[in-house]
Amino acid sequence: MVKLVLLDLDDTLLDTNMNRFLPHYFKALGEKLKDFLPPEEMIGLILKATRYMMNNRREDTTNKQAFDDIFYNELSVAPDIIDPVIEEFYEKDFPRLKIYVNKIPLTRLFVEYLFLKKMQVVIATNPLFPLRAIEHRLEWAGISDFPFKLITAYENSHFSKPNPFYYKEILDKCSAEPQYAVMIGDDEENDILPANETGIRTFRITNEDNYIYSEKGTLQQCFDWLKTIL
Repeated sequence: MVKLVLLDLDDTLLDTNMNRFLPHYFKALGEKLKDFLPPEEMIGLILKATRYMMNNRREDTTNKQAFDDIFYNELSVAPDIIDPVIEEFYEKDFPRLKIYVNKIPLTRLFVEYLFLKKMQVVIATNPLFPLRAIEHRLEWAGISDFPFKLITAYENSHFSKPNPFYYKEILDKCSAEPQYAVMIGDDEENDILPANETGIRTFRITNEDNYIYSEKGTLQQCFDWLKTIL
């Protein structure tokens, strides 16, 4: 019996296309923080801190703490000076990036069905962004009002995809066993293989006909599949 459903966000529930979205995101963030470093240097520092965060293996260190270890140390600017500017970016500037994503019409009905079936539902997006940024993206997807069990963000996660410990941490927080969980996502390396390694059943959102590692198909096909197992 399935009790816990993990949902990737970008290109699963929201048509994001990170190759399109990220350049606009970094341009806007670099411009916002240009008083502290030239935009190109700031983006380079953010990417360096992000790589360090993604390689974090310390169970006592959140992703945000790992990011901050590099970011603030190399920036040489006190957090209480730059943090209000970053917070303002995610409140006022980040929402303008909505024009670079597209809502997936089926998403709300899909998520609504999971709650109708009384599932515990986790937004298992790669926790490399602040929670506020993820909340905006949930709003763009049309599902920000659902009572998710957990939304993984860099403030509350100690690992990131594709580390299998990212999935183990979710199971621990939800007091769930892997055999009672399902992970739904579009990315083989980040969503499917590490979740499988953890013992979680998976469904990949893909158009690849020859994909063999899990159940696969469109979001509609995933919806139909879930109706047979929930």
